[in-house]
Amino acid sequence: MSTWLHWATLALYLAGTGIYLSFLLWQKPRLADLGKVVLWLGFSLHTLGLGAAWLDLGAFPALNLRQALDVFAWAVMGGGLLINLRTQVLILGAFTAPLAAIMLSAASVMPQMAGPTSPLMKSLWVVSHVLTMLAGYGLYTLNFLGSVLYLVQDGMIRKKHLGPAFRRLPSLSRLDNLNAATLMGGFILFTLGMTFGVVYGHLALGTYWQWDPKEAWTLATWFLYAALTHTRLVQGWRGRRGAWFAVLAYGVLLFTFLGGGLLFSSYHSFEGLQQLKGVPR
Repeated sequence: MSTWLHWATLALYLAGTGIYLSFLLWQKPRLADLGKVVLWLGFSLHTLGLGAAWLDLGAFPALNLRQALDVFAWAVMGGGLLINLRTQVLILGAFTAPLAAIMLSAASVMPQMAGPTSPLMKSLWVVSHVLTMLAGYGLYTLNFLGSVLYLVQDGMIRKKHLGPAFRRLPSLSRLDNLNAATLMGGFILFTLGMTFGVVYGHLALGTYWQWDPKEAWTLATWFLYAALTHTRLVQGWRGRRGAWFAVLAYGVLLFTFLGGGLLFSSYHSFEGLQQLKGVPR
């Protein structure tokens, strides 16, 4: 992302954080409305910046941890804004805005990518794979946030601590609806992302699956979220049990994203992505 767009986006996300925290304190709906406008503006600049980076690189800008965090923050913010249109969880921005700001701040201190971009990374298959995977990560992050809020709210009800904090949180039913929407959306995107990756692996590398560490952990994560989706839809695991399961699954997801990209040596690592050789298709 170009420098001024990066800092303008970060400034708007920080401003949105302040506005939403003010909304939490004073519970004035106008503050929530203003916060949404500021975050939509920040998200628009963020989208413009990613588009400019894509044109500049000639490949989708998710080739290293700096760029991946940038796209991850974009997915969290975009997912939060869109989901809020459906679920009306007004305080969601109080969590997505600071989280996106933290990701962008972390990305800003990381080194820029050096060297030419591999031709393999310029394929539309790769764009589809990376974009849907990171969008799925974004929705699963919202699912994690909603699950934590559900557990906090449920705990206060069980202990009969019905003070100011309780009144500022959404109802359990609204949080459960948020968790259902983000779980289903995340699973669809994650599944599509894996499918795009498998197809392109066969086209570009001659094999559908190589069992490198990132692939293995991604498959394990998919099975975990498939189980979570199944237990919710078929076995009726809503509410508290589903929320705890979602928190566990998100821990594995984070390890897959960070551990697979940083700890293991493979073509899926952030270093390996910049060294791939081949011809795009």
